[in-house]
Amino acid sequence: MSQNRADFGPVQLARWLGIEEPQLRRAQNRGLIPPPDIDDKRWSYALAKTLPDRIEAILAALELKQDPAPPVTTPSDAGNRPAVPRPSAAQRRETFGPVQLSRYLGLKTWQLQRARERGLVPEPDTEQKRWSKELAQTLPDRVEEILTIVGDHPGLGSEKAAEHLAQRTGLEVERADVQLLAERGVLRPVGDFRGWPLYALEDLDALTPADITAAISDRRAWIEASLSSEEAAQLLGWPVGKFEVTAERHGLTPGRFGRYARADVEGLSAL
Repeated sequence: MSQNRADFGPVQLARWLGIEEPQLRRAQNRGLIPPPDIDDKRWSYALAKTLPDRIEAILAALELKQDPAPPVTTPSDAGNRPAVPRPSAAQRRETFGPVQLSRYLGLKTWQLQRARERGLVPEPDTEQKRWSKELAQTLPDRVEEILTIVGDHPGLGSEKAAEHLAQRTGLEVERADVQLLAERGVLRPVGDFRGWPLYALEDLDALTPADITAAISDRRAWIEASLSSEEAAQLLGWPVGKFEVTAERHGLTPGRFGRYARADVEGLSAL
């Protein structure tokens, strides 16, 4: 399965199975396809991969007339997680959240977050997950050390980092090349934004042309020798879902970029 796909909405699942979305909806209404198992909205891959072998039977069972629209359902209850106590107005005046503490220390929010990740700023010490006034007052003396360590630029994501390297070197650098450099340990993230790694400008500028060229060459060689799920399915004349399930059954696993070795895919053509 593609490394970037962990679950499916109705449009993606229909395309993956090689059928139309209305057919998917009708099959679901008739109980031929199970309902979504992730938040009542999306199908997990574990569930989806049980379907390609049944598609012919499902299509044969569908009648021509359109089923009525499914009833509107409400999401299941999120659970009985205990709520974090909300601070009162007085508590907010006497404590600091991340934004307030950043301003108090003269830092940007990302600098405070990075300082916390490095243990330079202690975690909140109140029940409301905020910093007490007493704790905050101990931190201004650490600001110089924090700035020295975290710097004054949050860093670039892989796409912007690739653009930066391309402009600096004149090479055709793509985000995948930056990711490969990181996988090899040549480039290390300095932080993240919404779960995506960020790379320091000085680290990007310290990369040698040889490092960058090697990553580009490896990417191009692999692209030439591999196929995406969609390309593999087209080569075999199958729906993408049938290819991915068959590939998994025969021990084929995707490599970089979720692509399969062309030779392995061609080996499935005799099935």
